[in-house]
Amino acid sequence: MKFFIPNIPDPLKAEETYEAIREFNSGEMGTELSDKRIFSIDFLHNLKEYHAEVGKRDQDTGEVVFAILESDSLFYICTPNRGVVRGMPLLTGRNEVRLVTEFEK
Repeated sequence: MKFFIPNIPDPLKAEETYEAIREFNSGEMGTELSDKRIFSIDFLHNLKEYHAEVGKRDQDTGEVVFAILESDSLFYICTPNRGVVRGMPLLTGRNEVRLVTEFEK
C-alpha cells in the first residue's frame, strides 16, 4: 500500500500532517519514534483480537485511524481525538502485536 493520510489527497499536505502527528506524539509521550511508516497492526489486547489500519475505523472508538507510530516498547494508534488533534493515542505494547504491515517504501 502506498503511503497516505485519510482525507488528505495532496501528498505534500499528507507528509506535513504525518510529521505534525509524529512531533505531537513524540513530545506528548516523551519518546523517540521509529521512522517506520506503518499501515496496519494485528494485536491481542485483553484476550481479544484487534486489527488497526490507517484509513479504517478503530474497533473501540469508531474513529478513523490516521497514523500508527512505533517506539521501542509501544505502538501508538492515532485517531482525531486520540493523538492527532488532541489527547493521548491508543497504546498497545510491542509484546501484544502479532503482525506489522508497513507502507511501501
